[in-house]
Parts: sequence; C-alpha cells; structure tokens
Amino acid sequence: MARFNKSTEVQTVLFDKTQWTVSKAKAWLRRKGYSIPDADTTSQYHRFRQRPPFQFQKGTFRTLDLGKNTGIKAVIAVPKTSQKKNPSGDAKKAKRPWLPATLVALATPLSIDLESGETLKFPLSGKFVLGSNKSGTELWIVSEKGGKNIRATDAKGEKLYESFTGFEHDEVAKLVQIRPRSMSRLGRAMSIVYRSDKFSRPGKNSDYVHPFQRYPTVSVDNLSKPTIVALRGGRIKVQKEGITG
Repeated sequence: MARFNKSTEVQTVLFDKTQWTVSKAKAWLRRKGYSIPDADTTSQYHRFRQRPPFQFQKGTFRTLDLGKNTGIKAVIAVPKTSQKKNPSGDAKKAKRPWLPATLVALATPLSIDLESGETLKFPLSGKFVLGSNKSGTELWIVSEKGGKNIRATDAKGEKLYESFTGFEHDEVAKLVQIRPRSMSRLGRAMSIVYRSDKFSRPGKNSDYVHPFQRYPTVSVDNLSKPTIVALRGGRIKVQKEGITG
C-alpha cells in the first residue's frame, strides 16, 4: 500500500450487504462516532458518505479493510487544505479574494454538476441568488442570509438585467455585499441548473439547464457548506438567450 506523508481522513464507509443490514450499519456508525447519512446501496455494499470527494486531493484515495472479516471497508484520502505553506513552514497569509463590486441578480440557482461527478445543490430555503458581474462574464451564487442588501442603479447592469429577464428595470437586484476570507477551488463545472421567470409573466417560473461547452472553474468560500460560489473562465456570457459559453 502507498504511504502518505500527510494525514488522511475517512471519505466513505462501506458495509458488505451479505453481512450487514442498513439498520445494523447505522448502529455501528453511531457507536463509532461517524456521520449517519442516507445509505447509498450498490450491488455489493451499503455506502455511507462522510464527506464529498471534491474535499479531498485527487490521486490520494485508497480503500482499507476495517478489521479482519468484518465486512466493513473505509475509503480514505488526504483532505484539501485552505492554506499553503511557504518553505520555512509558516502558514502563508491568505489574500482576500477579488470580487466584483456589483452583482446583477438574475435567477434562482438549483444545482451545478462538477467534473468530479459531484453535484452542488442549492436548497430554496437557503435563499440563494444566481448573479453575474456587470459584463456577464462571471457567475456568482450567494446566500442572502445575513447579508446587507444594496440597491444598484448602474446603466450597464440594468441593461444586462433587462436583456436576460425581458423585464423592465425596477431594481437591478437584491444584492449582498460579499467578502469571504478565502475561496477554495473545487474543479470545473459541467452544467448549471437555474429557475427563472424570464420572458414569462411574473411569478411563473421555469427551470433551465445549461451544459457548458468550455468548463468554467468553480470556487467556494467553504468546502463543507458553501455560501458563496464563483464560476469564472470558460467563456461565460450572459445574453438575451440565457447563459452561454
């Protein structure tokens, strides 16, 4: 087995279906202090994910037996770190990430499919907003919770909003001032799903799916529970026909 110089953590716990039922597996997880999510049952195992794969470094995943003949395995890997170290070993001071001064709120985000096969989902209860910079070349998803709403009266943002939604401008957006301490890269986005009433009568929403042709980079403020998500690069363009690129 390969050895790692960095410490590993458990990403998923697997229980052999021929030896374990879901209820007995959950009882074992509870006794050992693991998280108890819904089981993902395959042809051979009951799988209980502890953390999503995108929170770990690629190429470090290994599967181990937890005891002899127990029927329990663990997928382990080296977790991603939010800070880099300089050659002296001291933590490098993180630079505050750059963010646009104004975001134009366009729609309600539902999910992003990542290159890793994972899906970022945005519950409606989180009051997430899908917005863009005034040029329409970046997408930002932010939670309004705990934020400070600001009114935007900007001609360029107003034009983008009216082109995308088909509605005349009242307020460009209910915007939130966002200043995360750092952003961590997750990978690339394959597609995005959002809900909008654009070019419909107000209050009548439709869900839209946009598969990216050139995959933008996805970054988040918190790997465990993102409240700010940025999609940049990949030739994103917000236009009258919707999100393109």
